[in-house]
Amino acid sequence: MFSDRTNWKLAQNRLTQALEEVRAGGAKILDLTASNPTRVGLEYDSPAILTALGSARSLDYDPQAKGLRKAREAVAEYYRADHGIRDLDAEHIVLTTSTSEGYSYVFRLL
Repeated sequence: MFSDRTNWKLAQNRLTQALEEVRAGGAKILDLTASNPTRVGLEYDSPAILTALGSARSLDYDPQAKGLRKAREAVAEYYRADHGIRDLDAEHIVLTTSTSEGYSYVFRLL
């Protein structure tokens, strides 16, 4: 027997019920509640990703608190080139592994 604290109501909520009805009707939907982008139909350049994983460089574990410098520079360049943000320094960009991690930084700042 489990603790009373684990006696959760496991019935589907109204949003989940509506979503299941739409899916059952055969409609194509974009579920913005999905947390795994690999399972929502986004297309990836799979060969390029798998090739990169085959590189010996991918075996080098180099954690960086703000995210990989090269990735932050690419983000800064994207915003400079595509959005005209001229004075964007990669040192002022923080990349997180998830929205939850990003929210935790924001909450700590507040």
